[in-house]
Amino acid sequence: MSAQLLTGPRWLVVRQHRRALWTVLGLVVAAGAMMVASRVWADSAAEALRAVDCTVSSTERRCFQPARDYTDSVWSARHLIEYAALGMMALPAVVGAFVAGPMIARELETGTYKLAWTQSPSPARWLAAKLTVPMGVVIAGTALLTLLFSWSWSTGPAHDFPTYWYEPTMYASIGVIPTVCAVMGLALGTLVGLLVRRTVLAMSATVLLTGGVLLLLSQMRVHLWPIRTTTGLGEPPAVKISRTWRVEEGMLTPSGERIGPDFCFVGPSSQPPAPCAAERKDVTYFLDYHPASHFWPIQLVEAGIVLAFTAAATYAAFRVLRRHHA
Repeated sequence: MSAQLLTGPRWLVVRQHRRALWTVLGLVVAAGAMMVASRVWADSAAEALRAVDCTVSSTERRCFQPARDYTDSVWSARHLIEYAALGMMALPAVVGAFVAGPMIARELETGTYKLAWTQSPSPARWLAAKLTVPMGVVIAGTALLTLLFSWSWSTGPAHDFPTYWYEPTMYASIGVIPTVCAVMGLALGTLVGLLVRRTVLAMSATVLLTGGVLLLLSQMRVHLWPIRTTTGLGEPPAVKISRTWRVEEGMLTPSGERIGPDFCFVGPSSQPPAPCAAERKDVTYFLDYHPASHFWPIQLVEAGIVLAFTAAATYAAFRVLRRHHA
C-alpha cells in the first residue's frame, strides 16, 4: 500500500523535499522525547519520595529535603511539558510556512513548476501531490504528539502543579484541535504560496495569517457552547466541580444589572455605591462558567469551524491554480 501511495508525483515530492521532511520528522521525535522525559522525570521523583516513606505534606524533619527534591523535580518537569505545549501551539504556523515557502512558492518563483506541468500530471494533480505527502505527515505526527502530550501530562506534573484544560497552551495540545489546526495551516500555506509566489514573503504572510486565525479562534472559544450561570446570596457562588472555566463573576443589582467584583472596593473615606451599602449577605452574586464536561463540545464545534475554513482555503487554492494555468 505504501509503495502504491508513493508513486508518480507524490514520490517526486518526497524526493524533492526529503531534507525538509526528515527535519519535520526529527522535530516530531524531539517533541515526543521531551514529553516522555517530562513524564519519566515526574514519575522518578514520585518513586524517590515513596522510597523514603515520605509525602509532600509530611511534617517529619527527615522528609523536608526529599519533599523539596520532589517538588523541584516535578516543577522542572512541568516546565519541560510547557515548552512542548508552546511548540504545539506554534505547529499550525510552522506547517503553513513550510508548505507556503519551500513546497509551493519556491517552485512558482523559480519556474520549476513548468517542467512538472508539461509532464502527464495535470496542475491539479501536481498540487494534490504537493498536499498529500505533507498532510499525511502532519496528521500522523500531530495525532501522535497529542496522545503523548495527554499521557505525559495527565498523571505527571499536572498532579501537583495543575494546568487546566481551558488554558490556551493546554487546550491547543489536547483533543482534536491540534490536528485540525495543523491541517488548516497546511491549507492556508498552500493558498498564500499560490497567491504570493515569493518564498520568504509567502512564509512570513502565512505565519501572520495563521497566527491571526488562531488568535480569533481563541477569542471566540468561550462563546462556542452555552455558558452556565449560577447565583447565590451572601458570598460568591462556589462551583464544586474541579477544572471549571470561570468566565465572569460579580454582583447583581436589584434591577438585574451586572457589576464587577471590584465595584464595591472603595477607599476608607468614600461612600460605597449601591447596592454595596447593603449588607453583604443581601447581595446576589453570579458566576458564569464552563464545567469540564464542556471540553469536548467546545472542541468539536471549534474543529467544525476550522475544517470549514480549511475546506474554503483549499477550494480557493485550486481556483487560483486553475486561473493561473489558464
